[in-house]
Amino acid sequence: MSANPFIETEDQEQLRATARAVIARHAPQRDVRIWDEEGSYPEHLYREIAKLGWYGIVADDEPVEGMAGLLIALCEEVGRASSDLVALLNLNISGIRDLIRWGTLEQQEKFAQPVLRGDGRFSIAVSEPDVGSDAASVATTAERVDGGWLLNGQKTYCEGAGIPGTVMELFAKTGDSGRKRDDLAVFLVPSDHPGVEIRRMPALGRNISGIYEVFLRDVLVPDEALLGGPGQGWQILKERLVLERIMISSGFLGSVGQVLDMTVEYANEREQFGKTISSYQGVTLPLAEMFVRKDAARCAVQRSAAFFDAGLPCETESTMAKFLCGQIYAEASALAVQMQGAYGYVRDHTLPMHHSDGIIARVVAGPPSVQLNFIARSMGLRAH
Repeated sequence: MSANPFIETEDQEQLRATARAVIARHAPQRDVRIWDEEGSYPEHLYREIAKLGWYGIVADDEPVEGMAGLLIALCEEVGRASSDLVALLNLNISGIRDLIRWGTLEQQEKFAQPVLRGDGRFSIAVSEPDVGSDAASVATTAERVDGGWLLNGQKTYCEGAGIPGTVMELFAKTGDSGRKRDDLAVFLVPSDHPGVEIRRMPALGRNISGIYEVFLRDVLVPDEALLGGPGQGWQILKERLVLERIMISSGFLGSVGQVLDMTVEYANEREQFGKTISSYQGVTLPLAEMFVRKDAARCAVQRSAAFFDAGLPCETESTMAKFLCGQIYAEASALAVQMQGAYGYVRDHTLPMHHSDGIIARVVAGPPSVQLNFIARSMGLRAH
């Protein structure tokens, strides 16, 4: 690990270079645009990721040195293709890490190994029709019965849950002790398990992974489906979210970089009134400001990764990084559409995809209002 978090290690540089080459070959912009328009899943890309051993960054009992630093380099390069592709990568990486940290050897073999081979994938099912940021208030129930657990309820906004071969980390309450967090548990449920119904939700963006509703009607799962203990769901979710925010933040930075590159190229080529529009300060100054903000946001991500790798608390730092990166992705993609006019609105390139995915970037892993409220509490501001 570099002593200076803002200078990449040799391992990070090598991974970034490899990732950029892999994305250029297996996820070129023309293909990403088609995947987004058709709502199709690029299975070959994730098989290649598995073959390259990138999931191995989190798959060992002993953490890889500089793990978070490696992951932000990887996610930023994948994000240049699509933040949606980063979301799918994050689900797999987080799922494997949860299995290594909380699962039994049998669970790791059954659920993690298919993902490591490129045959399987993970999703997460937390949100419900009446439950969003208040994750501890899930209404989905898990009742202890002979032979396992009986699950009933409904989940919403489950990204990638309908892709074949997916296993959901599904959050449910196991009782009513009076303290919601103590009743939360995680169950490993294949999306094609008997009693599970998956419906794709029409959405503005995130079309490659797809967003799904999940209906659970007397779904019987064995004891071996429980990840950790009956009351450990909150701890699993809390630990997961820190690294997840760091990864998706870096993915957003990659998408911002791609959007700005596309817009700079357009501005240098597009002529109006006898000169390129890059000659006008009304174009150049907003883009320059966005570039400055992107670089500042990268510093926040790098600091979070450095804290994480040093074993230091970084819940506040990762929350700030995600807030900054989500905001800038939404604003940069909207600015790029404005700069490119009608060309930015038609679907013969990936800018409309980035604009749609940038809108949801503010919301995933916590909306701005919830994040700012958490940051306010870390400042010492109290609620009475």
